[in-house]
Amino acid sequence: MRSRWLALFAFLGALVLTQVFWYNFAPLISLLVGKYKISELTASWTILAFPLASLVFSGHAGALIDRRGYRFSVLVGLVLMGVSAALRIFDSSFWMLLAGQTGIAISVPYIVTCISKLVADWFDPHEEAFFTGICTIGIFVGMAVSLAASPWLVEVFQFRGSMIVLAAVTVVWTVISAATLRENERILPAAASSQPPMMALLRDRNLMVIFATAFIGQGCFNALTTWLEVIWHDRGFSSDAAGVAGGLVIVGGIVGSLLIPPLLDRFDRPRLLLWICLVPSIVLVSPFLFPGSPRQGYIWGAVLGGFWLPSLAITLTVIERTAHKEHSGAASGLFWTIGNAGVLGLTVFFEVLKEATNWRAAIGVLVGMLALMNALIVLLQVPEREREASQEA
Repeated sequence: MRSRWLALFAFLGALVLTQVFWYNFAPLISLLVGKYKISELTASWTILAFPLASLVFSGHAGALIDRRGYRFSVLVGLVLMGVSAALRIFDSSFWMLLAGQTGIAISVPYIVTCISKLVADWFDPHEEAFFTGICTIGIFVGMAVSLAASPWLVEVFQFRGSMIVLAAVTVVWTVISAATLRENERILPAAASSQPPMMALLRDRNLMVIFATAFIGQGCFNALTTWLEVIWHDRGFSSDAAGVAGGLVIVGGIVGSLLIPPLLDRFDRPRLLLWICLVPSIVLVSPFLFPGSPRQGYIWGAVLGGFWLPSLAITLTVIERTAHKEHSGAASGLFWTIGNAGVLGLTVFFEVLKEATNWRAAIGVLVGMLALMNALIVLLQVPEREREASQEA
């Protein structure tokens, strides 16, 4: 019993670190532009490296998790993260900083992709959705901490000092994880011996629906958050107000992830709960982006995040239940790969569409794609938890 809490504790810390580094420079772009005399686009590669790396490496991470176990994958990710974070200390060159960010970006899928595997390994089927929700909360907390604390770290420790602090934290957490992160040996040997049938996963109808919703959902959400500051600026709202609104989306997601995923453990209706999470996005996007005042936007943003973001935990639970423990790593890897393809592809698509039309038209198309995403959920036929448990027994 104690081992599973230590494993969860170590893993949550690793998840938080992935997002701390991912968004480390999001509030510091102007500082990078001034420090290195580069363009904003060049500086933004410190962030864009992460979805690109996840797109390229998530599939390999999933296969590695199924072959070698999630402990091995998490430690590989943390070691690479620590080495890469150390590169950022040599901050006289932007390209050395970017090299460090790229190495960290590569490490992220080897940690994040482990969520379904670890939860299925240590927790009973009737607890899986709740603890998957706890893991996704780790992601949201890391985002919020990074956005809020990164400027403060630079102010207190200066730029190089903040790089040293984050590298030291990573090394310390790698040591803690090596000492506390264990696998449940009752389950792992049978799962580790099998090779994930990638083509079989791609032919599974339920997984294809999940992958399609990942492409649309993650792409639309990234476009939404990318546009927020620009649209609010055009409406006369400050950048600080847009930052608060984005933070409240995350806060809403944390609260929603505590409340909604446990309903799956209790009622075992994944399709219904996905609709509960995702249908509200169709009507909440426009009032969030085009509110009458920042205060109204704050409320709509918190409500939007409270419904939308918990869908991640439910989706990961559906993936584990559909692909089973033996292949949940590979299936999760495909999920993150396709989701990040959506982040890159749809963000560019909506940007081109906006330039050719206007904000309202682009948002209208985005809402239409969200409606399509919800319609696809009709095709899901997720195995019941009790039936699956009885078959394994």
